[in-house]
Amino acid sequence: MKKKNSCFCFFLFFLGILWGQNQKYSWDFSDCDIKDILFAVSLDTGISIVADDTVSGTGSFRFVGNDFEVGFDTFMNSSRLYVNKNDDFWVVSKCKITESENGFSLDAYDLTPFQILEKLSKVLKNPITYDSLPSNVLNIHFKDLSEEKLLEKLCMYFSGYEVLKKDNGFHFAKKKNSSRDFDFASSDIKFELVENNKILVDIKNANFSDVINSFFDFVNKDCFDDFEKRSFVKNFCIMTSSENNIQRTSFVANSYNDVLNNLCAQNGFECLIVDDIYYIVTNSRTKEQLLSEKRTWKKYQLNYLKAEKFVSYVNKKVGQLEQIVLPDDFSVLFLVSENQDYEIKNLINDVDIKNETYLLTLKYITPQELLKFLPPNIDKNSISVADDNSCIYFKGTEQAYQNVCKEIALCDRPAQRISYDLLILQYDESSENLWSSNIGVNKLSLGDRSNASVMLGSVMNFNLNVVSAFGLNFAANLQSSIEENKTQVYADTTLHGVSGKQINFQNTNTYRYRDNNIDPETGKPIYSGVTREIVSGIKIDILGRVSGNGMITSTVTASVTRQGLDTSSSTGNPPPTTEKIVTTEVCGKSGEAVVLSGLIQNAESDDEKRVPLISKIPLLGKLFKNKNKLKQNSQMVIYLVPHLENYEKVDEEDIELWAQNRLEQFLENL
Repeated sequence: MKKKNSCFCFFLFFLGILWGQNQKYSWDFSDCDIKDILFAVSLDTGISIVADDTVSGTGSFRFVGNDFEVGFDTFMNSSRLYVNKNDDFWVVSKCKITESENGFSLDAYDLTPFQILEKLSKVLKNPITYDSLPSNVLNIHFKDLSEEKLLEKLCMYFSGYEVLKKDNGFHFAKKKNSSRDFDFASSDIKFELVENNKILVDIKNANFSDVINSFFDFVNKDCFDDFEKRSFVKNFCIMTSSENNIQRTSFVANSYNDVLNNLCAQNGFECLIVDDIYYIVTNSRTKEQLLSEKRTWKKYQLNYLKAEKFVSYVNKKVGQLEQIVLPDDFSVLFLVSENQDYEIKNLINDVDIKNETYLLTLKYITPQELLKFLPPNIDKNSISVADDNSCIYFKGTEQAYQNVCKEIALCDRPAQRISYDLLILQYDESSENLWSSNIGVNKLSLGDRSNASVMLGSVMNFNLNVVSAFGLNFAANLQSSIEENKTQVYADTTLHGVSGKQINFQNTNTYRYRDNNIDPETGKPIYSGVTREIVSGIKIDILGRVSGNGMITSTVTASVTRQGLDTSSSTGNPPPTTEKIVTTEVCGKSGEAVVLSGLIQNAESDDEKRVPLISKIPLLGKLFKNKNKLKQNSQMVIYLVPHLENYEKVDEEDIELWAQNRLEQFLENL
């Protein structure tokens, strides 16, 4: 049992591999938050993808294909990110630290010294301590270095620092008399308003905090009383981890915000406005902290769209937010910031639209057929079936209703009907071995020699016009064969059907017999009380399909079954039966005949006629007996002539107009 379970598990695992190889992914993210991109990719692939505290900013990711890992690794490289793949989850970071036999390798993009040392302290064996570190952003790429060499080379990127090796680890300390001790007496900080209200900035050898203080003092001067200065936030808070210095910078800015952003960017800082206060922060963690503290609970009222559906829209558009759906089903609470509140309000205007319910009556097809072959431009969720089996409900806007009517008109067309003229003939070919004592002589009349005319009375009465279908010669031969009893008309009718639907014709006899067994002691049959059936005759199944150019493709299956003599009373066995089956598929125009032959049946019979009493006298009685042995060969031939009824081509102008509208909609969505 365990072996079977293990084989079954291996089979499921193999199917999972094949499904994963054949699955095709498609993503298109343009200038989206990287964490949101990772979250969406994680949902689609089922892989747990986690971003650490170093990941921030936006990115673009476009991918279509089966090999997801190749596309994801390319996205990591283009976004200056690294991924560490484990069995349970993947960790995305801007820092990658690996250990090998040759030593440690370090790769980091756009990280501060504090973030790099924090990541190293989790991997290196010896602890790391440090004084207040600089806030500049670094790009580091080291390979195969020992622990001590790695820290020494890293310290070279920290201006004014040295690494000290101690018994209990390593310590990053400021150098005495380092280059950070600027001669502030020679520093120069200049802010000046020039033409067109532009601001001239000229700074030399100055502390960053002093520069920021001088800038806000410059803004708060009474002599600059313009609108921009009045609207500019005058409160600020520097939340950097250390003091930075600006050695030299000179530029002209268009606004006060440009000046502040340029000064912060030069030192690797970011500016945030929270509660009319400028916060100058060092890393993304502090930024997220400030933004999260500003979030508040807000209620959003919907008029037409249910709150549960709206939450799914918010998760895709804005991101995962804490929410509470209220009991009325049309209200929801979100914990949002100001920017998120603005995005949600705009989203409500786009999706909370009043949808009317329209009743559409189908002319030719059923609602089930419409749902099965729904045009690609119609949303299946907006359609529901009405009760009368000929109408549907559509829920949407008026413009959407007009579009749906045009789409449905393309497929709501009458079914193409096919009729089949069916003629089944049985041709008999018999050979007779006759021995008789009777002699008959008839006088030959003159009309027997000159009678060469043919009357087509029986043939002209057929439902199938054999003259137009097969010609006058065939009709004359058939008439003669019918008069001589060599041919019997088995069926002459017309079958009507619909393109794509099967037509059945059956002309059979049912023979019922009692199931019995032979008693081995007495040799007499013992009836079981069970009645069985044997069906003999002819069955025809026709499946016709009309192509776009009016050609008819017919698949015809004909079977002829013949029953032998009843031997159940003497042998206990059911009567024997023979069966011949012919299947063919033909394609032709309307009115082209189809002939199925080869359904041949063979039978033998013995017939004896005698004169009563005298025929029983020995020797003399043979003169008064008549024996007849007949071999009968019969062939069933089926003649079919398909006809296409009420065939109508689709208006080419309607198709061109529909294709043009679809193309315009596609171009608008690009």
